Amino acid sequence: MAPRVPASITPDHLTIIGLSGAVAAAAGYILSRWSIEWLWLSVAGLIVNWAGDSLDGNVARARGIERPRYGFFIDHTTDLFSQALVFLALAASPCTRFSVAATGLIAFLMGFVYTLIYFKATDTMRITYFRFGPTEIRALLVVGNLITLWAGVLDLGQYFPSLGRFGAVTIYEVFIVLICLIAIPAFALLAIRESRLLARDDPPMVAQGQLATASQSVAAPEYQPGGAPAPAYQAPVINAG
Repeated sequence: MAPRVPASITPDHLTIIGLSGAVAAAAGYILSRWSIEWLWLSVAGLIVNWAGDSLDGNVARARGIERPRYGFFIDHTTDLFSQALVFLALAASPCTRFSVAATGLIAFLMGFVYTLIYFKATDTMRITYFRFGPTEIRALLVVGNLITLWAGVLDLGQYFPSLGRFGAVTIYEVFIVLICLIAIPAFALLAIRESRLLARDDPPMVAQGQLATASQSVAAPEYQPGGAPAPAYQAPVINAG
């Protein structure tokens, strides 16, 4: 798709288009408080956001005009604001409660920060985890919007009585809670695994003070004229751990 983008459209234009799509999606969620039909705007905005976010970097690479530091900063900054805006607007809609949407945003921010930490430590950039990432989040939101436009804001407690204790539970809330229950422990397990791998690949170094002490103890004692013979030299054992 990147080669088909007109030359007059630059990667920066695509980034702005993607951010504008997030703003449109957020506006649709907020306006859905008065009419559920505004979710069509959210559907369109999410698609535009996905297109702009996916194409800006691909177009830059296809044209050989990459700016690694600038592109990295702009891409991830706009992603952060876009996702935060969409989740906060979702919290203001009739589709989910604020607490549930905020929990989803926290899970997203955990993944976002973990990605940057992992990149700093390993020079490897990961966008998806277990084949799930920003594109899949947008896809689930689009599916939820289409279901809501077709059937209205569903209370799943009517079909699953066990959910009734939580009040009205929407399809958005079920998906957000399930994703959080999987994602948060998964990030904890990934952090433990990566810390063990880094501990093996990046072993502790002997402190300078320990090295100086070790070098002094390694030096053979001087022979004193007229005195007793110097004792036999024995190399000390240094524990680098």
